[in-house]
Amino acid sequence: MSIVIVPYDESYKDSLFDFTDSCFKELGKVFEPSGRHSFYGDIDSYFEVFYCLLDDGQVKGSVALKRTGDDVAELKCLYLASELRGKGFGRQLMSKVISAAALLGYGSIVLDSMSQYQDAIRLYRRMGFEDTDRYNDNPYADVFMRLELKGK
Repeated sequence: MSIVIVPYDESYKDSLFDFTDSCFKELGKVFEPSGRHSFYGDIDSYFEVFYCLLDDGQVKGSVALKRTGDDVAELKCLYLASELRGKGFGRQLMSKVISAAALLGYGSIVLDSMSQYQDAIRLYRRMGFEDTDRYNDNPYADVFMRLELKGK
């Protein structure tokens, strides 16, 4: 097992699509790369940063930042293969994206999630995220969180 976290590269696209599809299936959801998930086809334009966790060259984790305002980025696409959970890799992905947000000058990071994803929510809280008001119109989300970066 050789695990690294690297910036997204177009050469990872097929592996990322396969990985994301498997994550969605595990969650009982459908990955629609030609529909509502079409942004996966243009990662460099859609996201400020996008990291892939590679295990022997295959995507087994991801996390991204999307600009939502001058001072705010949104955490997106945090997924980790089930066999790698509970081993600190989720924390590593989060640390990487939080550091990137700070380096890019963002004052805060927001995220939305669903209350059924308790493991992810626990990770967000451990990383310093706190509950906040709804900031978007995502009909599926019922958890909204924010991490303040300035002064940290």
